[in-house]
Amino acid sequence: MEETDIRYALNREYAPKPDKKAAWEQLSKELGIDQHAEAPKPERRSYARVIALVAGIAAAIVVLLVLALRHPQAETVSDYMFTASKATQEVTLITADGQKLPVSAVPSAMPARQVGADVRLLTLSTPRGKDHQVLLSDGTSVWLNADSRLEFPEAFAGKERRVRLQGEAYFEVAKDASRPFIVETDYFTTTVHGTTFNLSAYAGQAANVVLIEGSVSVMGNGQSESLMITPGTLATFDSQQAVFHLTEVDTYPYTQWREGFFYFDDATLYEVMQALGRWYNVNIAFDDPAKMNVRLHFVAKRGNDVAEAVRNLDALDVVDADFEGGVITIR
Repeated sequence: MEETDIRYALNREYAPKPDKKAAWEQLSKELGIDQHAEAPKPERRSYARVIALVAGIAAAIVVLLVLALRHPQAETVSDYMFTASKATQEVTLITADGQKLPVSAVPSAMPARQVGADVRLLTLSTPRGKDHQVLLSDGTSVWLNADSRLEFPEAFAGKERRVRLQGEAYFEVAKDASRPFIVETDYFTTTVHGTTFNLSAYAGQAANVVLIEGSVSVMGNGQSESLMITPGTLATFDSQQAVFHLTEVDTYPYTQWREGFFYFDDATLYEVMQALGRWYNVNIAFDDPAKMNVRLHFVAKRGNDVAEAVRNLDALDVVDADFEGGVITIR
């Protein structure tokens, strides 16, 4: 068998090679083709085109995969930790019967009316990305943070001054020992006589009040006993257990939004991103939800654009953050 194979190999090695040029000239004469033309190579060109097409498709797939890995997008709105709003982005003032008024129509420094007087209930609303200061009829100043709503009467009548808040506000309450100032939220009620405090009661976040100066009492909705707090105290309401947790804090970070800054000290990344999403009205996505619990110190000007805030966050080297297509992504 080996001998046969060797003989076959030798025959192939020394067999006369075909004369390709002569064969092409002969075929050209028979078909009437110019003998000086080169032999066509249709199969080789066809293969080259196929190879180029396949290579192009493969390269495109690789590029798409790289982009998808670098910038993963949430498939549905529910995948975002914070979702942008499509609502009208303007400060509004509306009466209880739905009449829209100019924001400048808030009646400040209006004298108190008699008990039983017919006073209109007004609702001042701020959109995402805007805050607003209002002076109430008793001289109380209220700074309303973004995405918040304050309900108040055009004039306070009776033995108390009562307002309702959704969102966040900073209060400088005018002193009036005979009429306590009461702020209702969906979680608890704060009662003061004349003081300065910051109250945050956004849906989906821990509601709290920080006392800057003076004294206030807080009472959970449905409870019968109130709790007094002193300046420098943060009272956070635990809605599951219906109790307040008191913590001594530096009040400075809780007042800086009124001065035009994001200021967080030892705050969770979840809290920081909630504030950024609310102010810039953008979607927020986390690649790893566990990173929401990362604690950090973060400061940025609210007047700067979202890209600048994200660069400041990324510069901390705590997490990787970028902004693209209306989404801040945390990795």
